[in-house]
Amino acid sequence: MELAERGRALVGVEIDPAAVKALALSLRDRSNVRIVEGSILRTAVDELLPAPYRVIGNIPYNLTGALFVHLLEQPTPPARIDLVVQQEVAERLVAPPGGWSMATLGVRVYGTPELVLRVPRTAFLPQPKVDSALVRIIPDAEPALPRSDLPSFFDFVTPFFQARRKQLPFVLGRKLGISGAEARTRLRVIGIDPARRAETLTLEEWRRLFENARAN
Repeated sequence: MELAERGRALVGVEIDPAAVKALALSLRDRSNVRIVEGSILRTAVDELLPAPYRVIGNIPYNLTGALFVHLLEQPTPPARIDLVVQQEVAERLVAPPGGWSMATLGVRVYGTPELVLRVPRTAFLPQPKVDSALVRIIPDAEPALPRSDLPSFFDFVTPFFQARRKQLPFVLGRKLGISGAEARTRLRVIGIDPARRAETLTLEEWRRLFENARAN
């Protein structure tokens, strides 16, 4: 109701038919609100409202990684994203290199996340088992890599995070079909210590590693 009162135009996406009916009933006097029934992960979000638009939500936590990527990959991405997620996930998203996950890298390609507000579990009814946090992302004008390269980039980096306990040469060697010694040499050439692991690399180092692997 607060968003309906504050927003000039509001579109809600809800997958539960019963919740759609309840929302339509409770918001029937709000001509500025439209409710769409469906999965947010299958919705062309940038077609719901004209740009610039914002995305706001308190989401099912199992959708977090996929939803951030889905929103940021829109042909016309949101001007701003504000989502309530599990606090542990929020802290990983905003962490400096050293504790990155695949989701962290996926978000950092498009912009820099900010932890805006911590929300204790006691703020919810019924009370969940975890604390939450509000994460904000204002996407950059362009991703860190050309959009045409992003599918190949994410395909390249995924195995490194799937074997995150392994040092970089182990995965790079298997990925490129080269020996461990050659993988270590390639890493040194681009200024990356072969003893490091996936979660320690910066976005710029991932870009260098990807471009080097593709060029060779």
